[in-house]
Amino acid sequence: MIDVDVLASGSRGNATLVRLHRDNMLVLIDAGLSPRRTKLALESRGLAYSALQHVILTHDDGDHLHTGWIRAMRSWSFVLHVHANHVNALQRRGVDTGRMVIMSHRHELSEHTHIEPHLVPHDDTGTAAFVLTHDGVRLGWATDLGHVEDTLISHFSDVDALAIESNYDRDMQLGSDRPAFLIDRIMGGRGHLSNRQAIDAIERIAAVASLQHIVLLHLSEQCNCPDVVAAKWKAIGTDWSRRMRIATQHQALERFTVTERAAAMSSG
Repeated sequence: MIDVDVLASGSRGNATLVRLHRDNMLVLIDAGLSPRRTKLALESRGLAYSALQHVILTHDDGDHLHTGWIRAMRSWSFVLHVHANHVNALQRRGVDTGRMVIMSHRHELSEHTHIEPHLVPHDDTGTAAFVLTHDGVRLGWATDLGHVEDTLISHFSDVDALAIESNYDRDMQLGSDRPAFLIDRIMGGRGHLSNRQAIDAIERIAAVASLQHIVLLHLSEQCNCPDVVAAKWKAIGTDWSRRMRIATQHQALERFTVTERAAAMSSG
């Protein structure tokens, strides 16, 4: 089983705690909260900060690696797993290369756990989407991507749960007072996914996967709204659409558990 705690998701900080039962392993997906907030989140769940063994970094933006980690990392013992495209930017930010491990095509964390990274378009160096497989249970993760390519749909085939960004509502984005260059960056194919793009991608993934859980990540505070998202999803009316939940910036999402398929089918 995989337990997933989305601690926060948005432009002010992204962090998700993953517990891998068979390995008794704690993994953090992105470290966009401060070390202090991360430590408090662990302690509130009865976990010592020293128990955190791995951090998977999707990319080097500050809302995915809080600047406080540059110094605080020295007192934490986790391994920082990064995509090769992000090493230079992380070095420029002051991250010790000795703390980084570059993710391979099939990146082993243990005998029972591995990561399969897949680079998706975002700004200059892209973002590492990935599938985390633990004891046969597969979690797909993709945030900060400008558009969804066919290769990502194939990469996410057969996942048991999916977390993907649904960053902005198109009408709210175009009607905002944001500068034109920012709107162009976000909507130009190397920025973020709109609500409609996210739904279209999830519909394609749901056709090739048995999704127990769907989590929408990285909603814009200025150009999106959970009520707008929920209304669009209510209109879908499929089994998989009723398994959706929305992560937010200021409140942790209720923990959910991804199980082996046989167990999921018998309980559902």
